Amino acid sequence: MDDFQSHFVTANGIRMHLWRAGHGPTLLLLHGWPEFCRTWRRVIPLLASEFDLIAPDLRGFGETEKPDPGPTDAMTVDVLAEDMLAFLDALGLDRPVGFVSHDVGAYVTQALVRRWPARAAGLFFFNCPYPGIGRRWAEPEHLKEIWYQSFHQMPFAANLVGFSRETCRLYIGHFLRHWSGDPTPSMRISRPGSTIS
Repeated sequence: MDDFQSHFVTANGIRMHLWRAGHGPTLLLLHGWPEFCRTWRRVIPLLASEFDLIAPDLRGFGETEKPDPGPTDAMTVDVLAEDMLAFLDALGLDRPVGFVSHDVGAYVTQALVRRWPARAAGLFFFNCPYPGIGRRWAEPEHLKEIWYQSFHQMPFAANLVGFSRETCRLYIGHFLRHWSGDPTPSMRISRPGSTIS
């Protein structure tokens, strides 16, 4: 089952893309960076018989709208949390749901649940920083895995990575191969101004 049906909703003023499958208690699957809903393509078939699975693309990722064309201070974890709250409301999910969150998605879920704890039935985070990580963040073994976070704050990063389709493929492909366990991830370049999907 690798042919998921796409849906779109408008939430927090943006058009958001999602995959939805299954029946049962709701689990919201929030991807990390540089991912989008497709990162859950192997998990969804395993859980769809027991759960209502919803995998959205976060703001600026995949097929979800990207209102700011470049780097902006307006894109914060609180904005993403507000997106997800509005997203749940747009889907009519006013009851608590379970969250399974990776990387950036885990930041978003933590921010959402701190502000609106009654919306969560349960939490599962992986590969996520958290308050209190302290000095471990700067350990050499950890730094070699997070160098890109500092790189992305450089004023030339977007121009360097986005120089050509090939530089995008090389850069994003590195992360997909390194972290996904899939040595041959499929990639296509989306419309200009969008993310790689």
